[in-house]
Amino acid sequence: MTTTNGLEFQCANSNCLPFVTTIAPNIFQCQIHCLRQPQCKAATFQETTCKCQLFNNIADQNNNLQVNIQATTMIVISGTRIPP
Repeated sequence: MTTTNGLEFQCANSNCLPFVTTIAPNIFQCQIHCLRQPQCKAATFQETTCKCQLFNNIADQNNNLQVNIQATTMIVISGTRIPP
């Protein structure tokens, strides 16, 4: 996964909404939660609330990111999941 600190998805349209929102005690657990879901393409972890959002539709990921210093966004690198 690639990790970007200080950015989160800006979901102005319904194509960007998370398919799962859960609580994770830390960023590592949020990453694991995403990697265990085959449809997960990206995750955003909110540090202050421990909210972990999983996304499956991130077609225009770079244009949908906005600044949030308390968030970290992680994007799954295609072809790196074991098993695929």
